[in-house]
Amino acid sequence: MRSLEEIQEELDAVRSAMLAIAGGAQSYTIGSRSVTKADLAQLRAWRAELEAELGDAEGGGVRVTGWLGR
Repeated sequence: MRSLEEIQEELDAVRSAMLAIAGGAQSYTIGSRSVTKADLAQLRAWRAELEAELGDAEGGGVRVTGWLGR
Protein backbone atom coordinates (compact mmCIF):
# COMPACT_ATOMS: atom_id res chain seq x y z
CA MET A 1 0.00 0.00 0.00
CA ARG A 2 1.26 3.46 -0.90
CA SER A 3 1.70 6.20 1.66
CA LEU A 4 -0.65 9.15 1.96
CA GLU A 5 2.17 11.40 0.79
CA GLU A 6 2.72 9.38 -2.39
CA ILE A 7 -0.96 9.40 -3.27
CA GLN A 8 -1.28 13.11 -2.52
CA GLU A 9 1.80 13.91 -4.63
CA GLU A 10 0.36 12.03 -7.59
CA LEU A 11 -3.04 13.69 -7.09
CA ASP A 12 -1.36 17.12 -7.05
CA ALA A 13 0.41 16.30 -10.33
CA VAL A 14 -2.87 15.25 -11.96
CA ARG A 15 -4.56 18.44 -10.79
CA SER A 16 -1.65 20.50 -12.14
CA ALA A 17 -1.97 18.77 -15.51
CA MET A 18 -5.70 19.53 -15.55
CA LEU A 19 -5.01 23.20 -14.79
CA ALA A 20 -2.42 23.30 -17.58
CA ILE A 21 -5.00 21.97 -20.02
CA ALA A 22 -7.47 24.60 -18.84
CA GLY A 23 -4.80 27.20 -19.60
CA GLY A 24 -4.39 25.92 -23.16
CA ALA A 25 -1.42 23.57 -22.74
CA GLN A 26 -3.08 20.38 -23.98
CA SER A 27 -1.52 20.38 -27.43
CA TYR A 28 0.82 22.35 -29.61
CA THR A 29 2.31 22.29 -33.08
CA ILE A 30 5.86 22.99 -34.19
CA GLY A 31 6.31 22.98 -37.92
CA SER A 32 4.61 19.88 -39.25
CA ARG A 33 4.64 18.05 -35.91
CA SER A 34 1.78 18.09 -33.44
CA VAL A 35 1.93 16.95 -29.81
CA THR A 36 -0.98 16.26 -27.46
CA LYS A 37 0.10 16.04 -23.83
CA ALA A 38 -2.92 14.62 -22.04
CA ASP A 39 -6.55 13.71 -22.40
CA LEU A 40 -8.77 15.58 -19.96
CA ALA A 41 -11.22 12.66 -19.64
CA GLN A 42 -8.39 10.32 -18.67
CA LEU A 43 -7.08 12.81 -16.14
CA ARG A 44 -10.54 13.15 -14.60
CA ALA A 45 -10.83 9.37 -14.26
CA TRP A 46 -7.32 9.15 -12.78
CA ARG A 47 -8.16 11.95 -10.33
CA ALA A 48 -11.30 10.10 -9.19
CA GLU A 49 -9.29 6.90 -8.64
CA LEU A 50 -6.65 8.77 -6.66
CA GLU A 51 -9.25 10.56 -4.54
CA ALA A 52 -10.88 7.22 -3.74
CA GLU A 53 -7.49 5.68 -2.93
CA LEU A 54 -6.67 8.65 -0.71
CA GLY A 55 -9.99 8.29 1.10
CA ASP A 56 -9.34 4.58 1.65
CA ALA A 57 -5.82 5.27 2.91
CA GLU A 58 -7.16 7.87 5.33
CA GLY A 59 -9.70 5.35 6.62
CA GLY A 60 -12.55 7.05 4.81
CA GLY A 61 -16.11 5.92 4.96
CA VAL A 62 -18.32 4.23 2.41
CA ARG A 63 -17.68 4.55 -1.32
CA VAL A 64 -20.59 3.90 -3.71
CA THR A 65 -19.49 2.71 -7.14
CA GLY A 66 -22.76 1.80 -8.83
CA TRP A 67 -26.45 1.15 -8.56
CA LEU A 68 -27.54 -2.42 -8.04
CA GLY A 69 -31.24 -1.87 -8.62
CA ARG A 70 -34.22 -1.60 -6.33
